[in-house]
Amino acid sequence: MRTILYAIILVQGMLRSQDLLRLDDGKIKNSLNETITLKGCNLGNWLQLEMWMFSYADKGYADQYEFIKTLEDRFGRQDAEYLMDIYRSNWIKNSDFDIIKSFGMNTVRLPFDYKLLMGSDSEPFSLKKDAWEWLDHTIKMAKERNLYVILDMHGAPGRQSGMDHSGRVGYNKLWSNKGYQKQTAWLWNQISKRYKDEPTVAAYDLLNEPWGSDEKNLKKVVLECYRGIRENNDNHIVIFPGHTSGIDFYENIRSVNLDNVIYTMHFYPGFFGWGSPEPYIHAQFIKEGLPIWKEKMESFNSPLLIGEFNVVLKKAGGGEMMRRYYDYCESLNWPATMWSYKVLNENGGIGEGSWGMVTNENKLADIDLTYATKNEIAQWFESFGTMKYSIDEDLRYWLTTSDQTAPLASLPAKPPALLKPPGEEPLPSPWAVKDIGRSLNGGQIIQSNDWTFYGGGNDIWNTDDQFRFAYQKIGGDFSFTVKVDSLKNTHPYAKAGIMVRKNLNKNSAHGIINVFPSGATEYGYREKNGQAMKAVSGPSLDWSNARLKIKKLDTQVQFFIFKDKTWELIGELDIAKWGKSFYVGIATLSHDNSQLTTATYSNIKLDEQQE
Repeated sequence: MRTILYAIILVQGMLRSQDLLRLDDGKIKNSLNETITLKGCNLGNWLQLEMWMFSYADKGYADQYEFIKTLEDRFGRQDAEYLMDIYRSNWIKNSDFDIIKSFGMNTVRLPFDYKLLMGSDSEPFSLKKDAWEWLDHTIKMAKERNLYVILDMHGAPGRQSGMDHSGRVGYNKLWSNKGYQKQTAWLWNQISKRYKDEPTVAAYDLLNEPWGSDEKNLKKVVLECYRGIRENNDNHIVIFPGHTSGIDFYENIRSVNLDNVIYTMHFYPGFFGWGSPEPYIHAQFIKEGLPIWKEKMESFNSPLLIGEFNVVLKKAGGGEMMRRYYDYCESLNWPATMWSYKVLNENGGIGEGSWGMVTNENKLADIDLTYATKNEIAQWFESFGTMKYSIDEDLRYWLTTSDQTAPLASLPAKPPALLKPPGEEPLPSPWAVKDIGRSLNGGQIIQSNDWTFYGGGNDIWNTDDQFRFAYQKIGGDFSFTVKVDSLKNTHPYAKAGIMVRKNLNKNSAHGIINVFPSGATEYGYREKNGQAMKAVSGPSLDWSNARLKIKKLDTQVQFFIFKDKTWELIGELDIAKWGKSFYVGIATLSHDNSQLTTATYSNIKLDEQQE
C-alpha cells in the first residue's frame, strides 16, 4: 500500500531531473544555484540491523543474518517477513522525522540492506514484489518535511566487510565473487531507474565501509556501480567510498568523465584504537586532522561527506563538540551525517552520553528470540514505536542555538602519556609477569597488599592479545579473588581484570572477567587457541568495592563480580581440553599501545589445590 500511495505522489508532484542537487565548482548546489550544505544523521538499525543498537548484542545473535534466520527457522519465511515489517513500521515513525527536523537537520542518510530489494540470492537479478516499499516510505516522509535522503547501501550482495554492520559477521565475498559484483551494480541500476528524477534523494552512497578489498578491486566495483546509474541518464550525486587507506587511489580517475562525484570517509576520534574520548582528541582532529582533508578535497575539487562521526560522551565535549564538527563541515560545504539517530540501551536514559540523538527513557523489556512466541515478538517490535524517548537536549541545543562555541584553544590540553613505568619491581614468588603480544613494555610497583601495574597493549580481543599479565602456572582447582581499586582512563576500553589462560601466546584460549574505567564489567573468552574472542557484558560496579573472582572446579571455570553484597555469576568456561596446567593471574591494558595505563589491585588471594 505504501508503494502505491508513493507512486501517486511521485506522479503528481514530480520535479524534473534539473531540480536534483549537483556539484558545481566543488560546491553542492540546487536548481536555483543556491549552495546547499547537507546536515543530518543516520537512520541506523532500521533497514539494516545492528544488534548493539537495540541492546541485543549479548543475546547470542551476532548480526542481522542470524537474527532473521532464527525468525525464519521458527516461523517460516512469510511470518518472519511479517514480523520484520512490524519492526520496520515501529523503529522509525513519522514523528521521528519531526524530531530530526527539530535538531536543525535537513538530511537523513538511510542505511539499507540489499535483501530489502532483492530478497533471494537464488534469484539475484529479480526484485521483490514490495522491493520499494521502505525506500519509498522514507522518501515520502522526508519530502513532506523538506528533508533530503542519502541512499546508503550498508549491506551489499556477498557483504563488503565481514563486520556486523554489513549484515553478516565473517562473510566478505563481494570482492572475490564477480557475480556479487554484478548484482551490486545491477541493484544500483534498478535504484537509479526508480529515483532518477526524485530531487528528495540527495545522493547515492554506493558502499558503506568497504573493508577487505584492495584499492584496485574497490575502484573497479565502484566504477561499475557508477556506470549502472549513469546508464539511466541519472544525474544524481554519486558518493565514492573511501578505503581504509583514504581516497588517494581514486586520483588517476579524476580526469575521466565523471559527473557529480563526491567522496566519503567516516571519522571516530576517541574510539576503535584512535585515542581516548577526551576533548583534546577532538580538538586536535578538528585543528590538525580535518585541515589535511580540506587540502586534499580542494585538490579533488569535491566536498567530503563525513558519513559517520560521534563524540558520544559528554565529558568528551558532548553537543558543543558535535556543533564544532558540523560548523567546520558547513564552512566548507561538506555534507555530514552523525551516527546515529536512535540507539537503545538496556537501562534507559542518555546519562553521560549516547550513540543516539534519542534513546529509550525506561528499562528495555527482556525477550529471548529463541523461545518467545510470534505474538510476544510482535509486541516487542511494536514497543519500539511506542516507548518514551530520552532526547539528547544538550546536542539539540548546540545544533540549533545561535550561541557561539568556546575556542578550541580553551579546551583541556592532552595529558602527558605514560611511556615508561616508574618501576619494575619483582613479584613475590611464585608470581611471574610478562607483556603478552606486541604490548608496550610495562612494569609494576609492589607495596604489601597493593599491587600497581602499568600496562600497554591495544586489547584482549579477536585473535591477537596485547596486555601485561602477572600470573602463576598451576594445576587443579582454585579460587582467585582481587579488588580493583583504580584504573586510569587511557581509553574507555582500558581493562583491569583477572584471567585463566591456556598458554602465554597472544592467541591463547582464555577466560577473563574485567572492569572498564566507567565501572562496567565484561566476561570475555576464547574457547580454542586462535579463535575469535567472544564477550558478554556484565553490570557496572561501584569503584569503592570493585571485586572480581574466578573459581575452578574440575573442568569448569566460573567468573564472578561482587554486586549487591553477593557474588554474581557472569560466565562459565569448560577447559577440559587445556591439559594438566594453565595460567591464572592479573591482566592490565591501556587499549592504546602508545601509552601505559595504571591499575591498582588489593586483597589479592589465590587459593589453589595442586594436582
